[in-house]
Amino acid sequence: MTSERKPMSRMAREIELLWGLDEPGAPRRGPKPQLSREAVVRAAITVADTEGLEAVSMQRVAKELGYTTMSLYRHVDSKEDMLALMADTVMNILPPPPHDDGDWRAGVEAWCHAVLEAYRRHPWLVYVEMAGPPSGPGGLRWMEAGLRELDRSGLGLGESLQMLVMFSAVLRETARMENEMNRAARAQGATMADTEREYSLGLRRVVTPERFPTLARLLEEDVLSEQPREEAGEWDGGPAQELDLGLHRILDGIEVHIERQRGKRRD
Repeated sequence: MTSERKPMSRMAREIELLWGLDEPGAPRRGPKPQLSREAVVRAAITVADTEGLEAVSMQRVAKELGYTTMSLYRHVDSKEDMLALMADTVMNILPPPPHDDGDWRAGVEAWCHAVLEAYRRHPWLVYVEMAGPPSGPGGLRWMEAGLRELDRSGLGLGESLQMLVMFSAVLRETARMENEMNRAARAQGATMADTEREYSLGLRRVVTPERFPTLARLLEEDVLSEQPREEAGEWDGGPAQELDLGLHRILDGIEVHIERQRGKRRD
């Protein structure tokens, strides 16, 4: 009696896919392929970078390469697999190196800003569905670098992992919000600075100290007009511009937590 093989979980499938463990040693049946998995993925990245993730399809990537859609299926089984390969490929770059002086805070800050820069180079990346934690060579390289810096702080590995998940979520969501806000502004032929200025003017028409006392103070102190702006590039504003304030406060909290834990051990 033979037992049926259990279906492979998506995470197990991604590990095989992203590490090339699913590619058989013997060639597949049919004509000798003239494409490669790497070429397919690179073409898909080009489409996503220039036209957005919504433009990526097996048919569109095949057109980019000058092949039939069926030709791609010899190298990538599905669009889902292609997206996973695209995401890991663009992150398969070197993260910031460790600081020689062991400054873990500076290391975490450098890691966060490098992740945000990767999201800005490839805005579509934050819209790729995540099956779980990183599992490919690119994602694991960045996971290792982030854990390395947090582990230096004195947190245990379990707590370091929890903090890394939190930083990753903040960065991903912040970049996504910035993408969408900039996209909406560009659709109106405006910049984020223009949009925030119009937002402030609009709020002044409806916000009163009696109904919204804190918002009224925000408008009175002109807080919305005080945010720094980059003069070059399309990223002229948005949530990520003020990332450091929140990042520094989180790092402060980690330091306080570590000192409290050390105090408990001394007691």
